Amino acid sequence: MGTTSSFFGGGGGSPLPEPEWLFQKSSYTYTFPYDGVVLVHVIGAGGSGACQYNSQGATGGGAGGYSRKQFTVTSSTTSTVTTGVGGAYSGQNVTQAVGNAGTNTTFVLSSTTLTANGGGAGTQYGSNTSTGQGGSASGGDVNYTGGDSGSRGGTYQSIPMATGGGAVNLFNLNTDGGSGTNGARYAASGGGGVGGKGGDITNNGYWQVTGGGGSNGAAPILQNNSNNNYPQSPMGSGGSRLFLFTGSMLDGIGGQGIRAKYYQGISFSPFFTVGMGAGSGGLVTSEINDTPENMHAQPAGIFGGGGGCFTGYPHGAAGGDALIGGGGGAHAYYHSTNNPQRRSGRGGDGVVIIEYIERS
Repeated sequence: MGTTSSFFGGGGGSPLPEPEWLFQKSSYTYTFPYDGVVLVHVIGAGGSGACQYNSQGATGGGAGGYSRKQFTVTSSTTSTVTTGVGGAYSGQNVTQAVGNAGTNTTFVLSSTTLTANGGGAGTQYGSNTSTGQGGSASGGDVNYTGGDSGSRGGTYQSIPMATGGGAVNLFNLNTDGGSGTNGARYAASGGGGVGGKGGDITNNGYWQVTGGGGSNGAAPILQNNSNNNYPQSPMGSGGSRLFLFTGSMLDGIGGQGIRAKYYQGISFSPFFTVGMGAGSGGLVTSEINDTPENMHAQPAGIFGGGGGCFTGYPHGAAGGDALIGGGGGAHAYYHSTNNPQRRSGRGGDGVVIIEYIERS
């Protein structure tokens, strides 16, 4: 996986191997294949979003933590690796449910332990102080806490909104999902990206949606304009300007927010993956006459957070899934019917990435 020769740079006299991505969930022994200097990147698993009905809000999941450390190794050096499992989605066959936390990823070499804790679960009745919390990290030369999900301000009643999940924090930036003020109604925000957060909503209108953060920038804020009932904002920007490696691995544009009104009887699923390092956009549909069986918010790109999803009459709607490390998007809806297809977005799995920056 991955097309770049280096995550953060390169050097040495021998050709450098592709970075190796370790996903095995049970604890196992990893043996380094070459002598040289490596950067070990440890990413915790993301939490899943929550589900909530009846004019109340739900928040996405938090992203896993990130730890990085440089080691000098030989071809006989061994380590112990355990990668985290993303939080399972919630909401099937129930009217409301909190999300599920992601689990921790660890890397142990000799007396050094790198730990990237899993992201927290999405919350019901999300207030401006209640979010899916990003996981912390420890043991590395660099340790960053993962992005939080978007928060939802205001009172609990009459302000239904689903927020996006947080993104992995690779560069000590704000990688939170998009948040909403107490003016956001029937709304869904985008997930965070590694270059900036998902789009916030401060608009007082209805059916509001924002894009996901990109690899090189946050999605724009949807600012207050009470005369516009159907606003949506652009996505975050892509580009590798922030990053030192060569290649396009994190050159991801954030997902576009999608507003789909009056799709009676039509199966509608904007189910595609946005660029690497980017969050997916939010998805909102009409309060009335929503009958599609597959109203899924987009899945996020690698390391990005899933977008939130708000629907009126859900028959199979879902928040955006995260793939690696990010938090899943929340799902909010207007009516309290049980449905086996309805769910929040799942959290992304954890990973350990072994990158040679010098090879003897």
